[in-house]
Amino acid sequence: MQLDPLTLMIPAIIATGFAGLLLFGAWFYSNRSQALLWWGAANSFNAAGIALIAAGLFMQHPILTAVGVGITTFAPAMFWGGARQFNNASTPTLILMAGFAAWLIMVAFPFGLDNQRWSTVASLVAWSIYLPAAIWELWRSRREALAARWPLMGFLAVHALVYIGATIETIAYSPLLNQPPALTSWFGIIHFETTLFVMGSAFCMVLICKERIVQGYMEAARVDPLTGTANRAAFFERAARLCQRCREQQAPFSLIMFDLDRFKLINDTFGHQVGDRILRDFADTVRLSLRPNDLFGRYGGEEFLVVLPGASIETAYVIAERVRSVFASGNASIEGKSIPATVSAGVTSTHTDIPLGAMIEAADQAMYSAKRAGRNRVERAIIEDPAGDSKVVRIA
Repeated sequence: MQLDPLTLMIPAIIATGFAGLLLFGAWFYSNRSQALLWWGAANSFNAAGIALIAAGLFMQHPILTAVGVGITTFAPAMFWGGARQFNNASTPTLILMAGFAAWLIMVAFPFGLDNQRWSTVASLVAWSIYLPAAIWELWRSRREALAARWPLMGFLAVHALVYIGATIETIAYSPLLNQPPALTSWFGIIHFETTLFVMGSAFCMVLICKERIVQGYMEAARVDPLTGTANRAAFFERAARLCQRCREQQAPFSLIMFDLDRFKLINDTFGHQVGDRILRDFADTVRLSLRPNDLFGRYGGEEFLVVLPGASIETAYVIAERVRSVFASGNASIEGKSIPATVSAGVTSTHTDIPLGAMIEAADQAMYSAKRAGRNRVERAIIEDPAGDSKVVRIA
C-alpha cells in the first residue's frame, strides 16, 4: 500500500512546527531554560527538513529531498544538546556537528557509492546515536525527582528504535528514496510516529522544566536563605522521620545542638555583615564534617541542630568536637579583623523511645552547661530512665 507523500508528511510538518513554537513560547514565558530553547530549535530544524523532503518527493527533485534530509540531521544533535543543557553541561561543538558532517561527506564526495542512499544512512545513523545519547543525559540526572523525565525518555527511546529500523532497512534493502514510502516500511512508520514523538516530547520537556521550577520554589521554602541549611520547619519534618526509622531499626539516634558564643557581641562590634559571614562559615564547617544521610538545620538565630541517625553518642561527640575545633581555628580573622568566633555544643543520644523534643531539651541543657563551663567546648547529656517512665538528664 502506498500513501501520497503530502497526506503522509504534512501532519508531521504541522505538528513539528507547532511543537517548536510551543517550546519557544515556554522558553520566553518561563525561566528562559536553555533546554527549551535547544529543543525548540531541534523541532524547527526537523519541521523545515521534513517540509523540504515532502516538496522534493512531490516534485521528484532529488536535490531538494537531499537538502531536507541534511537539515533534519541537525535535529537529533539539538535534542542531545538540549538534554545536556538541562543538566547544565556544556555541548561540545565537534560532537554537535558530527552527524551533519558525516551526511555532508556522503553527499559531497564521490566514493563510488550511491550517494543518496548512503547520505540517508548517515542521517538515520545520526538519529540512532544522538537520541540514545539524549536518553543517557536524562538518565544520569535521575536523582532529581522529576516525574516527566520518564515519559520523555520513553518518547526518545521509541523514536530511536524507529530510526534504527529505518537504518537497517536502508542498508539491507535499498528502498526507493525518491518515491512515497510504503505504509509497512520503516520510512512510513517514521512519518506517522514523528507526529506522536514531537508533540509528546515537547509537552514532557515543558513539564520537566516546570517541575524543576516548582521544586526550586519548594526547596527555597524549606532552606534557610543565609546558611543554606534546612530551616526549622523542614528540619523537624525530616528529623521526625529519621528518628522513627532508627526506632524501627533499633539503631542509635544522636543529636547535637550548636550555639555560637557571644554572637550578639560580634554583631554589635563588627556589624551584621560580618555576623552573617560567621554564620555561613560555621554552616560550611559543619557540612564538611557530616555524612550524606545526616541532617543539619538552623534552629533559630545562632543556634543549629544536627541529627546523626545510626551514630552513637561517642561518634556524635567526636563530630561536635571536630566542628568546634575547626571553627575556632578557621575564623581568627576576616578582612584583617580578629574575630573571636567560637561555638559551644551539647550532644545526646538514645536507643529508646524518647521523643525528639526531649532529646533537643537534653542537648540544650548540655550546651548551656558548656557555656557555663567557659564556652568553646562540647558537653554530653545522658538521658536515663530509672523508673521506666520518667526521664533524667545527666551531664557527663
